[in-house]
Amino acid sequence: MRRYRLWMPLLLAMASLAWAAGDFSKWWPAFQSVVAKGDAKAVAQKAHFPLAWELGPIREIRTEADFLKDFDKYFTPEVRKGVAGAKPEQLPDGSYMVTWKARGNEYSLYFRPRGDGYVLDALSEGPA
Repeated sequence: MRRYRLWMPLLLAMASLAWAAGDFSKWWPAFQSVVAKGDAKAVAQKAHFPLAWELGPIREIRTEADFLKDFDKYFTPEVRKGVAGAKPEQLPDGSYMVTWKARGNEYSLYFRPRGDGYVLDALSEGPA
């Protein structure tokens, strides 16, 4: 019984964080949709800046204005295809990631809870 008293506050805190962040299974299709449409403004509203963005020589997207100006450079056809077909995976901290392979590399997009939803937080690129 004593163990449960120690773990219960932690479990309740984690549950309330998950509830406060909303339902990723509902948020994700909306994100996929705006990416598929190429709606840079809507994608930017679902992102957190500056964005860590490892795509070729790109390492960071500093501002929403930079993102909007070069949206097609950041959301290439390969990235859009990855978003369209990727299956989200929940991480232990409550964030999510989607991963796909393209051009001999592995790419992952990361999303973290914010308010009543999630935000795009980073893209990483590495060897497959």
